[in-house]
Amino acid sequence: MFTPPFTFTPEQERFRQEVRELLRVQCREDLVRARRARPWRHPDLTYRRLGERGWLAPDWPTEYGGLGLSIVESAIVAEEMALAGVPDSARVNTVDNAGSTLLEAGTDEQKARFLPAMAAAERLFVVLYSEPDAGSDLGGLATHAEREGDGWRLSGEKIWNVGANKAEYGICLARTGEGKSKYAGLSLFLVPLHVDGVRIGEIPGFNPEAFDHIVFDDVRLPADALVGAEGEAWQLVNEVLAVERTGVYFYGHAQRWLDLLTRFELPARAVSDVRALRADLPAARLLTWHAVDLLSRGEDAAAAAAAAKWWTSELTSRVAALVWSVREAFTGHEQVVARRPAAADRVDGLPTDDVELTTALSEAPGLTVAGGTSEMMLATVSAALFDEALEVA
Repeated sequence: MFTPPFTFTPEQERFRQEVRELLRVQCREDLVRARRARPWRHPDLTYRRLGERGWLAPDWPTEYGGLGLSIVESAIVAEEMALAGVPDSARVNTVDNAGSTLLEAGTDEQKARFLPAMAAAERLFVVLYSEPDAGSDLGGLATHAEREGDGWRLSGEKIWNVGANKAEYGICLARTGEGKSKYAGLSLFLVPLHVDGVRIGEIPGFNPEAFDHIVFDDVRLPADALVGAEGEAWQLVNEVLAVERTGVYFYGHAQRWLDLLTRFELPARAVSDVRALRADLPAARLLTWHAVDLLSRGEDAAAAAAAAKWWTSELTSRVAALVWSVREAFTGHEQVVARRPAAADRVDGLPTDDVELTTALSEAPGLTVAGGTSEMMLATVSAALFDEALEVA
């Protein structure tokens, strides 16, 4: 069925301008300091300022630190953060994934205990899904939780997590039983990360934020650590991941990196490449907001979100490839661009924009994996198209 293009209400446009102004003016100094200390380090002050206004999770109920708005406003914040260059992994993990899971399936006690602090950026979470031997197929995970008394014992390994040392809790997918498929018998748990039996190690790599390897060695969990129904987490995980897969933040990356490139004097060939990539941005944004629109109306957005995630994350990789080619064109220079920015635009001798563009080279590859690989997204779209063809037939 044809769906008219998504449009924002006047109130949503005003909300966007307010968020943009906060990020542009009030948080700019903090962003520069964060980049100087470590590019893409979690900018605590920026998150706190968003949280103070209820903007970190504007779609959450007011009693949990939100504004009682919709997922549209939440996506507006995500898009504006990306366009402003604010690192987003802490928000995605804490709000979009862990927080959305608690909102959907948590008990009243769990919501009251965790959500207000998450919305205020006072408590960070990580998502503990992937494992060393499971690859992108979570149905193959081996981490397991066994009942012990009135609680649980958790054992296993998780990998490719970001920010585990800074987070207090993780939301962990573990096997608690078996069923007719490999996706049956999976459950979600709230796991404290700084207790006996939890070991967190850093994985060397080129990602701008270090990945972690977490080992659980018979970690004791109370009965109320279980989120949702035992053995029925698979559908919940997929519903929550649809929010991340809308691709709003991925699109914002591509837009920002292209904007940064065009501030500098580029070779003629690069100018032509930038123009070609810019032509793909409207399609990327349309896909993302179509998926957000479906979610806001309570419709099935799995295929739309998968398509948006695939297109936008692959677009970021194409932009990063252009950044690399520009850098190669200026062999012998530390900067990826030709001109020398003004002193006010420099941090520790390097242009701030160049630091961010250089970081794009190591960040872009991971975006095609985070939230589901490009191959998985294409498979999701193909399956949806096949089902639709069967219905028509």
